Amino acid sequence: MLNGQIDTIDVSNLNRQFLFRQSDVGSYKAEVAARFVESRVKGVKITPYCGKIQDKDEDYYLQFNIIVCGLDSIEARRWINATLVGMVDDENPDSLKPLIDGGTEGFRGQSRVILPTVTSCIECQLDMHAPRAAVPLCTLATIPRQPQHCIEWAHLIAWEEERKGKSSWKWASL
Repeated sequence: MLNGQIDTIDVSNLNRQFLFRQSDVGSYKAEVAARFVESRVKGVKITPYCGKIQDKDEDYYLQFNIIVCGLDSIEARRWINATLVGMVDDENPDSLKPLIDGGTEGFRGQSRVILPTVTSCIECQLDMHAPRAAVPLCTLATIPRQPQHCIEWAHLIAWEEERKGKSSWKWASL
């Protein structure tokens, strides 16, 4: 089984991801998750990958029985989806790799099992999900990586810090 995640564990992950403990802060999510699951599920072997999933070719993914993803971006989900669909060879049943995908946002969690070319895929399900209303606060506080994250960070965090104790209202006593 392959588990891929490039991120490291931040303190903000501890309240919403049950696999991680305080002692794991700073470690790669994929490695800690793999150790946690292997310690709980007898006989399972997980290969953690700490890097961009796009850096691996089809041969890399063909060696696994199942692909497990907890990716943070739609782009990465679309890429793994397209790769696994493209790998399916009707003459070779071992080319079909089940994808287990899941994630959390706030207090909501979701998971799904996708059998490429058999069940509806990630691309097929994108329109079923409502667009994200805002950038998750954990992203803003730790890794604002896109321009809109930086704007939200300035608006929600930096502006409030700058304005602490200052009133923006001028009052007239009559």
